[in-house]
Amino acid sequence: MITVHHLNQSRSQRVLWALEELGLPYQIVRYQREKTMMAPEALKRVHPLGKSPVLDDNGTIVAESGAILEHLQETYDTRGQLKPTDTQQKLQYRFWLHYAE
Repeated sequence: MITVHHLNQSRSQRVLWALEELGLPYQIVRYQREKTMMAPEALKRVHPLGKSPVLDDNGTIVAESGAILEHLQETYDTRGQLKPTDTQQKLQYRFWLHYAE
């Protein structure tokens, strides 16, 4: 089972969008930021930096939204929905993949 550790006001929405596009089953564990805007201790137990999003893909932990999107594309995108093959389109893909970072 894929689990998305979602912190409010984070880039988790990108991951949820990709999971929906790929039609993958997943669950969400939600976390609220502290008043200081820091992640709660519970999220730090999932990933030591307390960053979000964090994806748990059957025991494989992946942090950072761009890395998660690449993992999902490489692992589950058998129809090539998320990554084009044309050189110019690949450049655009890479730009938008890393733009949010």
